[in-house]
Amino acid sequence: MNSKIYRTAAIAVGLAFGSRANAQPSLALDPNTEAVETQLRERKPTDKRSQRVRQFHEVLDNLLAEFAYDVKRGQLNTLQNIAIRRVEVSASLPNSYREYVGLLVTEQIRANSSVQVLNCLRCQTKTSKLIEGKLVISSPASDPMALKRAADITGIENFMDVVLVYHSTHMVLALQVFSTKNSEMLWSRSYNSETVRSRYQDLAIDYRQIHKGRSSDSYSPEYKYLFGLGGGRIPNLDSETTASNSTMMVLQLRATERFDRRRSEFGLMLSVYTPITSLLAEQDSSDPAAGTGEKVLEPYRTALSIHGVFVKNVLGAVEFYDQIRQGFHIAAGGMLAAGYIAPSVRLGWDLYFGRRFAVSAAANYIGKSSVITGGERISVTGGIGFELVLAFNM
Repeated sequence: MNSKIYRTAAIAVGLAFGSRANAQPSLALDPNTEAVETQLRERKPTDKRSQRVRQFHEVLDNLLAEFAYDVKRGQLNTLQNIAIRRVEVSASLPNSYREYVGLLVTEQIRANSSVQVLNCLRCQTKTSKLIEGKLVISSPASDPMALKRAADITGIENFMDVVLVYHSTHMVLALQVFSTKNSEMLWSRSYNSETVRSRYQDLAIDYRQIHKGRSSDSYSPEYKYLFGLGGGRIPNLDSETTASNSTMMVLQLRATERFDRRRSEFGLMLSVYTPITSLLAEQDSSDPAAGTGEKVLEPYRTALSIHGVFVKNVLGAVEFYDQIRQGFHIAAGGMLAAGYIAPSVRLGWDLYFGRRFAVSAAANYIGKSSVITGGERISVTGGIGFELVLAFNM
């Protein structure tokens, strides 16, 4: 009898463990089996949800960047101070996004304007009263008189309401500002994610200066390249005897990194100078020093100048490509040719036309130096020159 009971219990235990084994596969899987691929496929919905969350925040950043553009352009500069009264978000978003969106809007106002942002703690308090047997909860945000009293105590002159509407296809950010004294609507604007970038194209500005996308978490520098061709008069080695060799053709490259919101640049400038007489194959057959026994310096046919350059651009809050922009640059470096090197400084003025072209006019000063010729070192006085260059902006 006991042996039958033991056999029956053993069979039941075996069936139980067998059914569990069939229902839940073992966690110790061979990496080469198809079960690993099955698990990876099962995780894809989670990855898609994460991707949707990232896309949501990217679109929200775009809307906030467009709001920042309007603030940066001074649309709120007439306000002495402001406080956010209420933030509403779609029902599909968590309630915590109310405070989150309010903080993001506050951040953009503080970063792009001088308007003082106040925190109205009294506006967020709630009071409860028992009226005719019913519990009534109220707050200054819904009571105009209580809101005005809270504003007077805190010194708030203007309130802002923020609404974030989220749909599966697009997102809308709406904001309005009204006065606390007479409830007058002072400013109102809505931003739709479907039309956020077309507005910047109509205004002829670079969207990157409002919202700078990054491919990584590290700082992404913004570079500027100018390739130019022009002419001018630069002191040559024989300038004291032959002025024609000082008329130069200039090939120029300027590479800088932008900072200070595109108002400043610093980088390197390379210029190649060639006398026009060398290009035209014209040579003066006369020897000014013939019969005098003096050494005659041969003019250089090609010279290279290397300068470190600092650029200061005169821009408004935003760089508009449909306007003529201007700036100046200061550079210091040296002039190099065969057997010759001299210190050099320059001061120039830049004009930018549209997006791709610029004109630069500069004055150059080449310091006193010497040149080695025939085993002897001969002093060269240098001098002042000028140049005009038409450049292509990359």
